[in-house]
Amino acid sequence: MGIGTGGAIAASARSASTTDNEPNTGVSWCWLGGVSDRQITIKAKIRAGITQRSIQLKYSPNAEDFLTQKSLNELPGVAADSLVGQIATFNLQDLLSAQRYYYVIIAGGRRYPAKSSSKQAQYLTFKTVKVGEPYNFAIACSSCAGGTVPGILFNKGVSDSKIFDIIRKQRNPSLDLFIHMGDLHYRKDVLAAETNLDDFRDNYHQVLSQARQCNLYQNIPLAYVWDDHDYGTNNSDGTSESKSLAAEAYREQVPHYPLVATGAIYQSFAIGRVRFIMTDSRFYKDALNKENNFRGKTLLGAEQKQWFFEQLAIAKAKQLENQEGLVIWVNSLPWIAGGEGYQTKDAWDCYPEERAEIASFIKDNAIDKLLMISGDAHMLALDDGKEGTANNYAENGGGSFPVLQIASLDSKASVKGGPYSHQPISGLGQWGVLNFSDNGANIEVKVELKRKNETLITHTFAF
Repeated sequence: MGIGTGGAIAASARSASTTDNEPNTGVSWCWLGGVSDRQITIKAKIRAGITQRSIQLKYSPNAEDFLTQKSLNELPGVAADSLVGQIATFNLQDLLSAQRYYYVIIAGGRRYPAKSSSKQAQYLTFKTVKVGEPYNFAIACSSCAGGTVPGILFNKGVSDSKIFDIIRKQRNPSLDLFIHMGDLHYRKDVLAAETNLDDFRDNYHQVLSQARQCNLYQNIPLAYVWDDHDYGTNNSDGTSESKSLAAEAYREQVPHYPLVATGAIYQSFAIGRVRFIMTDSRFYKDALNKENNFRGKTLLGAEQKQWFFEQLAIAKAKQLENQEGLVIWVNSLPWIAGGEGYQTKDAWDCYPEERAEIASFIKDNAIDKLLMISGDAHMLALDDGKEGTANNYAENGGGSFPVLQIASLDSKASVKGGPYSHQPISGLGQWGVLNFSDNGANIEVKVELKRKNETLITHTFAF
């Protein structure tokens, strides 16, 4: 999904790098999330001293409405639903399905993004999707940015890599959504652990102050779930003392789909006839205990696991009625791990009983239209999910499904987990494109796993 003009891209990128104490802007950054057929959420960082009634968002399906100041003034404005922690939240409703819109935010009398010297009106853009009907669309996905040595030493654990521009400029297909599977930053690899809400707020501010990241997230809707570095410390779990602060900051700062729990951030949504289930691998995760060989431990927690099983059951029922055709499980931690010397310190092999329970549920309920996308490991890998491969964790075998490992955006290369039918390629600047084609009876998913603009692994699934 692109933006209207090259000038708009440059202007919005410059605006994203401003700070709150600069008097010429009312907005530091914004990002999009929770996109559906009729609605979207936009959150924007507002300069201190600007009141809620001095903030409005103007949007239109017609770019011409932004060409002159007169036409912009005539365009109705939408007030912010809330202003908390300098974050203004706009919940746009009653939108048209699969429609591109253009928008600006006005705060304290200043527009964001600002007009360029060329006198060309500047705007940002978003596009709604279709839900509950056949729809051809594409998403990008990846994780882990800011974990390189230069990023940690010189940029305080955040990234402004060119990979974010590459993703934003993706065409043929253009993108409807970007799924970020965690490790939005590596700030705690540089700084002391967070002790208050403002520390978590500042982490988001530092990430969104990176021009390339901001320019991606304010023009393509985001679905984001944390992993360890952006939730707590390395390999963090449910014992993290700052978990409640992380949860509060996420709800305040991040545009997201409806959340089920009061703390954990698991969520579900649909695009076309595809159900996306995003699980939280950190909030309920038991601390590891080598003395009992990790037996009796949970990664998802009882409440989230029950919800996950319910989501799978609902999806299966809808698939039998042809209302849905596929489930994408967004899971931050490697699923295929522990075999052939691939023992890990922070993956599903450390929770073998729960992994077997989930695989057995999938097997017993014939969940056969399921594809996992996963991050954390800084590599590209693909397992086709065929019976007889490593991914057979149900009791007495079975319960397999396709798995994609997709990372890292900008963190040092690593390999975690395996074996896979398509063996790992470690590196950074890595991401994936999933192109969904739905004829109303079946869904085809063309997978391209990339390093920058080069496709390294390709595979097509039919469901």
